[in-house]
Amino acid sequence: MKLGFISNQITSAIIQGTSIVWFPVPKFDSPSIFAKLLDEDGGEFSIVVKKESQIKQYYEHPLVLTTEINTEKGKIKITDLLPLGETVIIRKVESEVPFSVVFKPFFKYALYRPIILKDRFINSKGRDCVAFLYNWDGKVKREGPFVWKFSEGKGFLVANYSTDLEHGALSERGKNLRLNFEKPFEKTIEYWESFEVKSNIYEDLYKSSVFVLLGSIYSPSGASIAAPTTSLPEVVGGSRNWDYRFAWVRDSSITAEALINAGFIVEARRIINFLLSLINFTSKPFYYPLYTIEGTIPPPEVKLMWLSGYKNSKPVRIGNAASKQIQLDVEGFFLNALYKYFEKTGDRVYIKDVFDKVEYIADWVSENWLLKDSGIWEDRGEPRHYTHSKIMMWVALDRAGKLAEHIGKEDRWRESRESLRKWILENCVTNGYFARFAGSEDVDSSILSAPLYGFVNERDILFLNTLSKIEKELKVGNFVKRYKTDFMGEAKHPFLLTTLWLATVYIRLGRIEEAKNIISNIEEIAGNLKLIGEHLDVEKKEFTGNFPQVFVHAEIINLIKELEEKESKGMISS
Repeated sequence: MKLGFISNQITSAIIQGTSIVWFPVPKFDSPSIFAKLLDEDGGEFSIVVKKESQIKQYYEHPLVLTTEINTEKGKIKITDLLPLGETVIIRKVESEVPFSVVFKPFFKYALYRPIILKDRFINSKGRDCVAFLYNWDGKVKREGPFVWKFSEGKGFLVANYSTDLEHGALSERGKNLRLNFEKPFEKTIEYWESFEVKSNIYEDLYKSSVFVLLGSIYSPSGASIAAPTTSLPEVVGGSRNWDYRFAWVRDSSITAEALINAGFIVEARRIINFLLSLINFTSKPFYYPLYTIEGTIPPPEVKLMWLSGYKNSKPVRIGNAASKQIQLDVEGFFLNALYKYFEKTGDRVYIKDVFDKVEYIADWVSENWLLKDSGIWEDRGEPRHYTHSKIMMWVALDRAGKLAEHIGKEDRWRESRESLRKWILENCVTNGYFARFAGSEDVDSSILSAPLYGFVNERDILFLNTLSKIEKELKVGNFVKRYKTDFMGEAKHPFLLTTLWLATVYIRLGRIEEAKNIISNIEEIAGNLKLIGEHLDVEKKEFTGNFPQVFVHAEIINLIKELEEKESKGMISS
C-alpha cells in the first residue's frame, strides 16, 4: 500500500502515484469527491504522463508531498498540499514535458455524477460544487468533459470545493476577489515547518509519526481522527472493512499521550479538552466509544453497495457500528492521558478545574466494573468480561486516586481498586497466565499493555507466563496478532499497535535488540514516506487496514522516546 497523506487539520487527501484518489470535503468525515481509492471509477484528480519511466515521492516539507517523474524527454515535479483554512487542493507543477489532467469529481462517494458548467462540477442531486482552476504559463486545451491537455511549463492546478454555485472561487462574489495560490502555498509550508521535531534515533520515522498525529487533529474542535480513510481492508478481498474517520476516546487518548511525550503539550491539551467536553453525568462517562469530529453522536453504519472496494474488498462502509457497543477500557485510557499531562506540566489549577469529571469517572467505574463489554477489539459477538477492559478500569481508578492526592484530596477509590485487582487475578487468570477474558483459555496481545500502564510489573511471573504464551501462539516473525479468532473468524495479519507494545515490553526487559528489530522492520516496510497502516501482511511486506493509522504512529513515538531515555541514561548503546 504505497499511498501519500496530506492534511490541513480540516480535511485530508490520499495520493497514489500522481493521482488524488481520496478527498472528503468539507471535512475529514464528509463524503469523498475523489474516491478512486475505493473504486476504479470513483473519481480522481490525476496528472497523466505518457511513457512514464520512474517516479519518486518524498516529503520535502511536513505534510506536503512531492512527486518527481522522470521520462525520456524530461522531468515533472508535483508538489501537493491542502492550504490552511480551505477545502482546496493545490498542486504546484513544474514540467519539462506535456501532460494530461483527469479532473473527475463524483459526489457522495461516487453515487452522483456532476452537472458540468465550464470549469465547475455541480452535484446533480445536491448543492455541492467543485471548480477546476489553473494558473499555467504554457498552453492548455480541454479534450473532454474531464480531461485537459497541458504543455510544458509551470503553475498551479487547483480543486476548489464549495457548498454551492454561490460560494467558491468562481462565484459572483469570488470573481470580485483576487486569487493568489502562491501565498497559501508558502504560508502552509511555513506552518508545518514551525513545529520543531527532533529525535536522536529513527529520526525520519519519528518525524513522520509526529506529523501524522498533528495532521489527524480537526482544528475547529481539537478532535483527533483514528485514520483519514474508510474501508481499506484488514485482509485484501475480505470484508473486515471499517470507517475510522471518527474520534475514538481510546485512540485520541493514546494520541494525546504521544504528543505529550513528544513535547507538544498545547496540541495534546486540545485533544484532552475535546474529550473532557464529551463526558456526561447521566450514565457511562463516555457514553459512546467514538464520536464525530464535532463531538456529536456518531452516525449509523451504512454499506455503500455501489462501490467495488479497495482491490475488490467489499463491502465499503461509512459510519461505525462500534458506536453502539459498551467499551469499558476507554475511561482508563483517558485518565492515563490526563495524568500524563499533569506529570509533564504540574498544572494543578487545570486538574482542579476538571476534577468533578475525574471524580465522576472514578465513581462510575467503581460502581460498574462488573459489567461485561465488547472490549478493545470491538468484538461484535457476545459481551464478555474482557481482561484488558478490567485492567484499564483499574487504571482509571489508579490515575483518579493519584490525581486526587496531587491536589490535596482523598483517594477514595482505593478499596474499589483493590477489589477489582483481586477479581481480575481470581477470574481472568488461567493456568498461570492472563486469559483473553474470564473463563477463557485463549490469550490476547492487548495484555501486553498491562505493565505499560502499571497494572503489573513486566518481570512478574504471571506476566512473563502471559508474554511467553503470546510469543508462542500469536507471534508471526517479529510481529504479533491480536488473538487467534473472533466473531468473523481468523485474525489473519499481525496488528501493529500490540506489536509496538511488545517492543516496549522488550525494552523494559532488557531485550533491546529484539525491540530494535521490530521498529527497524516497520521502518523498512514504511518505505520512503514512513507512513504506517494498522495491520501487516508479513508475506507481502505490505500494510493493510486504514491508512495511515494514527495510534500506530503514536506508539512509534512512545517507543522511540523510551529507547531515547534508555540511551540517555547509558543503559543501552545507540
